[in-house]
Formats: sequence, structure tokens, C-alpha cells
Amino acid sequence: MILIRLWAKGALLVCLVSLNTRLVSEDRWIASVIVAALISAVWWINARSASRVDGWPALVAYASGAGCGTAIGLWIARII
Repeated sequence: MILIRLWAKGALLVCLVSLNTRLVSEDRWIASVIVAALISAVWWINARSASRVDGWPALVAYASGAGCGTAIGLWIARII
């Protein structure tokens, strides 16, 4: 369960960053500000908990979540 949460946090954070990068590049400022606030909230939650988990499985879970989050964020940016 811990590894699934790490994967989800990595995916969500990087998804939002990818989405926001695309929104900023398209001058969609209102949406960019909203997504930036979400990024900060997720980052704050993640920073409080990510340091408590150690080891290769945690690293792989977070990193693979981040990779998937990039693809998901770019996909969402394309459809909205």
C-alpha cells in the first residue's frame, strides 16, 4: 500500500507540472494559477511524507509514477 501511494503521489505531482507547463506555454493564465496552487498543495503533502520511506522499491515506485504522470499530464493538456 505504501508503494502504491508513492507511485500515485509521483504521478499526480508530475502530471500537474506537465499540465501546467503546457498551460503556461499556451498563455492560459487562469488555469495555470489554479494548477500551480494544486501543485503546491500536493508538494506540501508529499514533502511531509516522502522522506519517511526508504529503499529501492520506494525509489522505483515514485520514479515510475513520475514517468506515468508526465504522459498523463501531457494527455490531459491535449484534450482540454
